[in-house]
Amino acid sequence: MNSRYLKLSAVAAVAALAAACGSRPRTSNAIDNISIGIQGYEFGPAVSKVILNLKEPVSSLDTSKAKLLTAGVERAISKSYLSDAEGKAVKEGQSSDYATLELQVNYSFEDPSGNASPFHYNLSTLMNEWAPSYPVSVNNLVVDHQQALSKEADAINHRVSAELAAFTKRDSYSGSYTNPLTQQKEKLTLNYAAYEPKQLKKGAKNPLLIWLHGQGEGGTDTDITLLGNEVTALVRDDIQQHFTAADDRKESGAYVLAVQTPTYWMDEGDGTNGAGAGVSRYTEILMDTIKAYVQSNPDIDSSRIYLAGCSNGGYMTLNLALHYPDYFAALVPQATAYSYYSFERNPDGTYKKTADQTAGSAGFVKDGGLYFDEEKIKTLSALPIWFVHAANDQIVQPSDYALPVYKALVDSGADNKWFSYYESVPSADVDGVDYLGHWSWIYFFNDQVGGVQDVEKVKNSPALTGFAASNAEKGGPAAATVGGQSYTNVFDWLNSQHK
Repeated sequence: MNSRYLKLSAVAAVAALAAACGSRPRTSNAIDNISIGIQGYEFGPAVSKVILNLKEPVSSLDTSKAKLLTAGVERAISKSYLSDAEGKAVKEGQSSDYATLELQVNYSFEDPSGNASPFHYNLSTLMNEWAPSYPVSVNNLVVDHQQALSKEADAINHRVSAELAAFTKRDSYSGSYTNPLTQQKEKLTLNYAAYEPKQLKKGAKNPLLIWLHGQGEGGTDTDITLLGNEVTALVRDDIQQHFTAADDRKESGAYVLAVQTPTYWMDEGDGTNGAGAGVSRYTEILMDTIKAYVQSNPDIDSSRIYLAGCSNGGYMTLNLALHYPDYFAALVPQATAYSYYSFERNPDGTYKKTADQTAGSAGFVKDGGLYFDEEKIKTLSALPIWFVHAANDQIVQPSDYALPVYKALVDSGADNKWFSYYESVPSADVDGVDYLGHWSWIYFFNDQVGGVQDVEKVKNSPALTGFAASNAEKGGPAAATVGGQSYTNVFDWLNSQHK
């Protein structure tokens, strides 16, 4: 018997044995592309998963020896499964050419380099942006028990987020307006994103909650607005369930509209962040944007339009309401930068500044007068307002902003005015993390705003001594009480406010 025949027989025997054992030859599978799954957290966005597009479908994954890095940071894989292109798991036993690796999300305020954030903070504009690149490296991902796959790719332009996708309406509004500083006409455009649940359109009219972002979330990409502050939390069930339709208490939910300014809400016309003691250049266009959106959606209950915002957006919440006090049903200004005091100005109307640019002063110089005067108090007297602030806020110091503004309102006899005042802002997502005191809006998005300050104590105490910050009491020892009804949740209170 010749050697060639023996070799062919051996090959045939091996093939027969492989077939009998149910195995198959190795394939040339590979990872074609990598996407990153983005989720909103109280500290901002994070990459909570990676989605791998495979060259060929597979039936199993093994991550026991896999190593994964995002933005140069090694990440722990908490879960893996076959999925669709959006990262949703397929049915058990079903093969797929997509695999999703869920990641453990960590956060450090002191050492942000390890956070692997997809955001980059631009120090020249003081705004968040998407990182210019986001490298992802996957090594030794075993598929079908036999082949180890590896891949490196820049995934910054391959982003997936079910939370962002929930904001189905994306649009803009443009118009020509008079600049309050230069008195010249200028063309302005505001972008916006809206959450419009289909099930709401089938029933009674529903409320609208408008969100105005902080300093870092301006620009032209509304995803930055939705993720820089955790606006995505407003569409989650735990918050949506607080809102009910006008004539059907069994139907829950609210529309959410997030509007974005190209610069800052506190921009009074020169493109810079003001002191909160003037009129925003976006006052008229913001109101026109809101009206146009409401008009385009007949399901919105025009008697229950609520306005909320943080920092810059907290300023704009009060500024807009002062110009259009009859439009809104209630306000929730948070860490509001609307100033109680007025400041010195240059001949051209811009603010005078000193060399002191430390947090909380920004170099602005008080001129000894009050900006929140009797006329403003009278204008807001009948409008329901619930303030949120933290005592250790060093960026927008409460003693110059929210505290005296609130005291002036309640001292005047205005009712349905509430203040949740916290000592500090600890994390609810990450153990042992304390955020900047300025980030008091986190309580709002975590659905933790409940207790309020004792109104009578605030009124009857000299200066600002009647305020008592409290984390344990969720902002204060009292409950917001309107018409004999007490509220221990800001969203329940909002839902009951009608114009």
